[in-house]
Amino acid sequence: MGILLQLAFRNLGRNRRRTLLTVLTVALGTGLLTVALSMLTGILLDTLKFAAAAVGHVRVVDPEYARRDQLMPLAYNLPDVAAVVAAAEGQPGVLSAHPHIMMGVTGAREDQDIGENFSLLHGAPIAYYTDILDLDVYLSSGRLPAKDGEAVLGETFAAELDVKVGGVVIVLGQTQDGSPSPARLEVVGLVDLGNKNVNRQTFVLLSQAQWLADLEGGATEVLVHTADHDDADEVAAALRSQSALSAYDVAAWNERPPFDSVGAFLQAVRGIVSGIIVFITGLGVLNTMLMSVLERTNEIGVMRAMGLTSSQTRAMFLVEAVTIAAFGGVVGVSLGSGVAFYLSRVGIHLGEAVAKAPAGIPLHETVYPHASVDTVVLAFLLGLAMAVVGGILPAWRASRIQPVEAMRHRR
Repeated sequence: MGILLQLAFRNLGRNRRRTLLTVLTVALGTGLLTVALSMLTGILLDTLKFAAAAVGHVRVVDPEYARRDQLMPLAYNLPDVAAVVAAAEGQPGVLSAHPHIMMGVTGAREDQDIGENFSLLHGAPIAYYTDILDLDVYLSSGRLPAKDGEAVLGETFAAELDVKVGGVVIVLGQTQDGSPSPARLEVVGLVDLGNKNVNRQTFVLLSQAQWLADLEGGATEVLVHTADHDDADEVAAALRSQSALSAYDVAAWNERPPFDSVGAFLQAVRGIVSGIIVFITGLGVLNTMLMSVLERTNEIGVMRAMGLTSSQTRAMFLVEAVTIAAFGGVVGVSLGSGVAFYLSRVGIHLGEAVAKAPAGIPLHETVYPHASVDTVVLAFLLGLAMAVVGGILPAWRASRIQPVEAMRHRR
């Protein structure tokens, strides 16, 4: 094996310019992999964080409400929401449980007729807005609601209504029996949640939403939060075992659409991007190794005649390819991780394309790559995979060279 290593390293120095070019090709591919994987990981974590905050790590609802989730049917609610909150908060691993009401509303300024400007209205305790959604952090102006008759609007909805802080809007919702239910709301704050679809929302206190929906003492759901979203399945199982919650649908966030498929989708994207970069970079290694085989056909024939086996020939060329990939990988992950760590601080602004994403899977217009040791190691290992992709065919071709035919080559 020592002789094979010596031969491999000697051959790499024969055409240093071509070897250096291939190392740089691998370095570029590995660097791009590091940045791409960091970016996709950042998007995944950002999506999961938003999902966990917005929909709760675990949700408790009426079973019929769960079946008609997309319609947000107010008629299927939790009439004694305080009892549900108390039962949930008494379980290990539960940090908080908040009653929540969602309903679709149309809105207009006080001096205009109700038009076709739609918003998703949220009603929840102020603690949910500050501790879970961090609305106070995302406030672009004004403050959070402190009493009934006050509301915070997303910037998109506010722009559509042409209203600012201090203005008054009329929203038209409905009660649980389907009757129209208007409310006059003073705009006390505007929020920018980083996505135009998400910014088409209205936030009021729970009591205001209960009045609109005619749900005194009730809510459509209870959102339960744990210390870590990874604990959601375990906590959901514990809550299902409680007799006080046995009549309700209890589900972890990753069991409900569309978030049950977000992780798998982004992992698939990671795999596709990685595969494309590995394949393209592997072509560069393939070119170098094929040229090396063609140039050294006579030499390979002599070594085969002196006893070098087919497997040893393949090993020699694969060692050359892996060596190129190792050097290129070290350079690539060093540069790529540096870029990824920098972008994790300043972010990447994706612009209008993200703002048009489906409302069910909101992404921020600015994403922050997540650079980690795991990502760097994965990028380096994929860099070695580039060597295998680019080295297998030349190694196989070299091992098929017959000594007699090789020594007659170019004569």
